[in-house]
Amino acid sequence: MNIYFAEKLKKLRAEKKVSQEKLAQYLDVSSQAVSKWETGNAYPDITLLPDLARFFGVTVDELLCVEKIDEKRLFDEYSEKAADLFRSGNTAGALALWQQAYRSMPNNIDVKEMLMSSYFDTDRKKYFNEFYDLAIDICNENAEGKAWAMYYKGQAISQLARVFAERGETEEAQKWARESISIFNSTEIIASMIDIGEDLINDVAFCTYWFLEELFYLACRIDGDDSIDLGIEYKQNCFKTVAKIFETVYENDDTGFEQLQHLFNLHQGIAEYEATKQGNECVIKHHLERAFECCKKSMAVKKHKLIHPMLYGWQTSDTPSDNKSNIRYLSERLKQDVYDPYRQIDWFKTIEVDTAKLL
Repeated sequence: MNIYFAEKLKKLRAEKKVSQEKLAQYLDVSSQAVSKWETGNAYPDITLLPDLARFFGVTVDELLCVEKIDEKRLFDEYSEKAADLFRSGNTAGALALWQQAYRSMPNNIDVKEMLMSSYFDTDRKKYFNEFYDLAIDICNENAEGKAWAMYYKGQAISQLARVFAERGETEEAQKWARESISIFNSTEIIASMIDIGEDLINDVAFCTYWFLEELFYLACRIDGDDSIDLGIEYKQNCFKTVAKIFETVYENDDTGFEQLQHLFNLHQGIAEYEATKQGNECVIKHHLERAFECCKKSMAVKKHKLIHPMLYGWQTSDTPSDNKSNIRYLSERLKQDVYDPYRQIDWFKTIEVDTAKLL
């Protein structure tokens, strides 16, 4: 039996407009047994499946959602391959995989969401029409009572708002933003208010992880916003603040590949700002060395659970198969003109040589 059976049985019974009692009477079982089948707490005896299928006028395969089981296996295969490509920086490769998956499973909402997000991450200008159609399709899904569908709808709304903002269509962006709910009323925050014990620890880890992720992207948004006129000192201090928070929560750099990637970007950004304003050489040296250290550590992350207080039990993944993407990017950043005044200094040469060795 499988996780889709309970949902399928409820749907078939609702379509046929029969009560649990009537179905139980037909099968010569108790109504409590049918109730347990529909909640997923128990499953019917295998000998009852042909009678159940005949009662609803479907095949046993349809009743057991065999197609959905195959789709889940196929989705997991695509997901694993695409995740590795995406984490290695190959967004175009990940997009091609999800396009292939969509051709195979055009009605699968998991595939729709992943393809929508791939269009968004790869080139949302180029693929605007494809992205928009999928986002609207997801928003129109009947998400009531289905946590995963509600999450996908929220993702679609978020990306729609951001795309329209980037296109300068502020009113449309604000319209979509109003379709969302307040962060303080989100499922995760409410769960952390009512759960206890291990569930509470899991809630805290989940919220902390994603808050840190959003902090990083908020700092990047500030960095890339040319309309902010507070000067580069302000933007540099935003990077410094977020880096300190990451290094406080993720003690001893014990974290995943992506978080070390964030830290590398933050420290490289701090150094770049300091070089731009021709500031303190020691600051530039320190942050470039930290950027290199984070890149190096990111190459060897193994799957494990964290034990940090606010992230206890959160699981990291193995470094992707292309484990040199961060060090390659650092190598490119070191070639910028802004670092020319330091290029002949021993500490800078050492960073360049050590980076080249890792490549």
